[in-house]
Amino acid sequence: MVTGGVRPTRENLEGWFKAGVTCVGMGSNLFPKDVMEAGDWGKITELCRSALEIIKEVRNK
Repeated sequence: MVTGGVRPTRENLEGWFKAGVTCVGMGSNLFPKDVMEAGDWGKITELCRSALEIIKEVRNK
């Protein structure tokens, strides 16, 4: 499991899974400070949903 440097993008997530991780942990890249401060929960939901979809796709390759 990797937790540092993980970003919710296809390129980043695919790279980690190709490198052999079985799971990832994300913090500030998934919950950006400015988005949290603005209370933009829709954006947080969008980032989470997108990241999970990408992970599902790259794990099934």
